[in-house]
Amino acid sequence: MANKDLLKGTSIYTISGILTKAGSILILPLLIRYLTPTEYGIIGALTPIVQIMSTILICGLNVAQMRNYNLNKRNETIGSYIFTLNTFIILLSIAVYFLLSNNIAKILWGYIFDLNEINFSYVKIYIVLGALDAILFMAISYFQMEKKYKRIGLGSILSFLVNFGLTFLLIINFNMGVKGRVLGILSGKMFLILVHYIKYISKIKPKFRLDFLKGSLAIGTPMILTGLLGTLINYSDRVILAKYISLEVVGHYSLAYTGGLILLVFIDSFINAWTPVFYDKIEKNKQDNSLTNTIEGFIAGLTVVALVGQLFSKEIIYFVFPENYYNTVDYLPYIISSSVLQGFVYYLSLFLFHFKDNKYTSVVSAVSALINIMVNIIFIPRFGVMVSVWSTILSFILSVTIYFVIIKIKYKFSFKYIKLIMIYLLSLNPIIIYLFESNISFINFMFKLLYFIISLVIIVNMIELKKIIKIIKR
Repeated sequence: MANKDLLKGTSIYTISGILTKAGSILILPLLIRYLTPTEYGIIGALTPIVQIMSTILICGLNVAQMRNYNLNKRNETIGSYIFTLNTFIILLSIAVYFLLSNNIAKILWGYIFDLNEINFSYVKIYIVLGALDAILFMAISYFQMEKKYKRIGLGSILSFLVNFGLTFLLIINFNMGVKGRVLGILSGKMFLILVHYIKYISKIKPKFRLDFLKGSLAIGTPMILTGLLGTLINYSDRVILAKYISLEVVGHYSLAYTGGLILLVFIDSFINAWTPVFYDKIEKNKQDNSLTNTIEGFIAGLTVVALVGQLFSKEIIYFVFPENYYNTVDYLPYIISSSVLQGFVYYLSLFLFHFKDNKYTSVVSAVSALINIMVNIIFIPRFGVMVSVWSTILSFILSVTIYFVIIKIKYKFSFKYIKLIMIYLLSLNPIIIYLFESNISFINFMFKLLYFIISLVIIVNMIELKKIIKIIKR
């Protein structure tokens, strides 16, 4: 039954994710014809605000809600629990907004962004977007535990249509440029509030319980540092590039990250569906082999998707995107490889969350983020954009290595490390670097195709074709 729920959840998440994220990528060629690399760079530079704000404002309470879901359901206290957590998040969001949007705060924002190029009103809107994300995460995590996969999936698809529909209406018909894109994103979030949050809070019982808040903050607060540091690893390079290079380069770099969305779709869809199954399995039997073996198929699937993007993205970009975005291809294959490592991090983090050792994720993230930021600040001005690409990859490798060591020594779980390393290295090695940096030609295309086929054969043999066929049949 658990495997059936996992398969069902992953399938629905993946279908909705592919429709929205792949749809975003398919729409990109049209979108960037109306936005210059500098305008696209403004959106890319502002994106970290949403991630940082949502991480701070949610205080890890979505994780606490998932952990305490079954207990509160049994005790029939879920209504007051939801009310308590959400009241805290909303009050905190209001306070933080006023703190970060006044004239004094504007001066401080000026040290991060060039407010002559990035309108301060956009910064305010992105703070609001972060608050909306925080309360949406609470609703979505609740529906995940209730296995309401269709609600989450359909909501994502409809939000996508609202988001880009209004974006193109404002950009094409009203020539709003960046402002049109920002308002489009905001409209998509507001739609999800109507779809998810109203239904979610209909379950509340207006009784504030301080003991619920204290207990949940004890579980969730360590997640703030972990989430912030993860965001810094993923997004600080854009801010640093905007500061030391140019917004145009940030536009190319951000577009490359957008191209990696398909990989993140698979990661998010699997992890979202795997999380409740993982908790069920590990509570019933800590010797269950699927707790460690499942990662092999997960990483193998990520690598196959990654190889498609890495090997053939240059042809797609050159034939589909405007010429002023061609430089995107310089970063995309490396960013895709870093996304595979991110999949490792997400999967392994579940072990630490289960054993309430969030402090380890905080420390690991702090070390990785510090190294990443310091390398970027020191070397980007001297050596350019590729420093940020390699610093991200190395930061994730460090995090994954430390997680493996902790899980092995402290919890006695072992993985097939050599197999996992070999699978990952198919996406990052001298041969594939040569292939995705080679010029576009029929011969090079055939070499890429050959590499992909050989890699696919290796992966299939590593994770056993019979198991894959059984999963497909089921």
